Amino acid sequence: MSVLTVTNLAKAFGGVRAVDGVSFSVEAGERVALIGPNGAGKTTLFNSINGQIRPDAGVVKIRGVETTGLAPNRVWRHGVGRTFQITATFVSMTVRENVQVALASYHRSAIGVGRALRHRFLEEAQTLIQQVGLGDAATRPVSELAYGDLKRLELAVALTNAPKLLLMDEPTAGMAGDGRSDMMDLVDRLVIDAGISVLFTEHDMDVVFGYADRVVVLDRGRIIASGEPDAVRADANVRAVYLGAYDDDDGGAT
Repeated sequence: MSVLTVTNLAKAFGGVRAVDGVSFSVEAGERVALIGPNGAGKTTLFNSINGQIRPDAGVVKIRGVETTGLAPNRVWRHGVGRTFQITATFVSMTVRENVQVALASYHRSAIGVGRALRHRFLEEAQTLIQQVGLGDAATRPVSELAYGDLKRLELAVALTNAPKLLLMDEPTAGMAGDGRSDMMDLVDRLVIDAGISVLFTEHDMDVVFGYADRVVVLDRGRIIASGEPDAVRADANVRAVYLGAYDDDDGGAT
């Protein structure tokens, strides 16, 4: 059974068909990159899967259960985690408190702050923080974190519902070269150790072709190519629409 199945998904805004009959799947333990030029429909597709936008047509299933049109918190309950291009954290709290708040929400437990939160889900939060490499920063205020560590914290929060599918919107955006590699190596470990499937958008083609098992290319709301990275990179239509400048600069496929 596929972890994610999207069938004939469509969403229009006025006369613009942002997503136009998109169908694809993500299998267990698979890393799928969703790429395309600006305005291709990637964010709309993500938001339709995640429940932030109700599609006009089509079906979304998570592990065989239809979730089309459900609110984000209900999709979350079906085992879908998400990170965003711009990190969303509580800057006045510590690293560990951010994770504790998310765990309290997942366990449907009343959320306290300060001393009321201090000992709640402490061990579980610490485990997640260690998992993303922030164990030494557990008690630091989020406002003091470097940007790469903010991305790690957001990932820890996204893992609080023990997701089977992780949606990552530009996971390496704003990060330097070494930080990008470290982040994607961490994602790789999660795929292997926790059996998580990952669907991610990314503008850094080195990240896409270095880490994805499969690449799906959108243009004007439609899939124009899908397959293994080398095959997609060699696709003449994909190069014409999106990859030409990258390949010219990189000395890659011609």
